[in-house]
Amino acid sequence: MEMTTCNVCGKIFGAPSGSICPACRKLLDIVYEKARAYLRDNPKAEMKARELAKAIGEDERLVEILMIEGRFENKDSEEGDSAAEKKRKKLLEDLQRSLAKPAPKEEGMTTYGSDRHGGDRFGRG
Repeated sequence: MEMTTCNVCGKIFGAPSGSICPACRKLLDIVYEKARAYLRDNPKAEMKARELAKAIGEDERLVEILMIEGRFENKDSEEGDSAAEKKRKKLLEDLQRSLAKPAPKEEGMTTYGSDRHGGDRFGRG
């Protein structure tokens, strides 16, 4: 098992994956739940680490780590929609376009048996 230094508390721990120790991961999960509840109850609140940390009474650094991890999605970004939402919309439009097109006609289609042996599936013909 590889030894890693925790990005939050600086302790050395054995990590199968990640760079945050189990104790700090639990702490981050608690901070995340507080922040999520606050943002749900205050949808117009700013998504800045300092303001969010102050509002929920937690360390700004913990909120920043959660933001770096991508645990929060900023729906009111300057571009409008997030990249994931844009990708979903494009995929939906492509699907709708492909469903609107008529299926190609399959003229002259034959089966493997009729191509190989001639006639229908019973060898007649």
